[in-house]
Amino acid sequence: MAIKPRQAESFSARRFGMVHVISAVVVVTAGVGLISFQLVKDRQSAVDTFKAWQVKGPPCPAMREADFQAKHYTALKTFDYDGTTIGRTAGDVSCSDVKSGGGKGFATDKVCQFTSPATLTVASKAGKFFFVPGAGQPASLYIHHDLPSCIMASNFTLQNEAE
Repeated sequence: MAIKPRQAESFSARRFGMVHVISAVVVVTAGVGLISFQLVKDRQSAVDTFKAWQVKGPPCPAMREADFQAKHYTALKTFDYDGTTIGRTAGDVSCSDVKSGGGKGFATDKVCQFTSPATLTVASKAGKFFFVPGAGQPASLYIHHDLPSCIMASNFTLQNEAE
């Protein structure tokens, strides 16, 4: 009896032809292109939002809590903005999230612009903060990593809110 040599076991090894390789390169390139386009578009949108909310002006007078209370200042109109409690005495407010670093950063800052708050309070994870821009004075709050800064200027009016 003759022994037949054992045939090699057949593995289903796929072979990729040039068409498959070219197709894969085209699909991957298109995907990377679309993702890059979206990232550039989102970044430009973030820069535009930052510019729209950016105002320049002198800093608001700041006070310690004891001095604020000793002068009987109040900020009874309060609201929660993503875990930060913001108070004002009067006026209207408009807030937005903006990307830090001129709109190019990865962190998100909170920006609120006020028509005439008179006084401002901020309670965040970083503590309590008190500002007194004064009656009739517009103001803006920038809150970066829970630390607020106040500027005595604002682009917000009730007229541009109606638009």
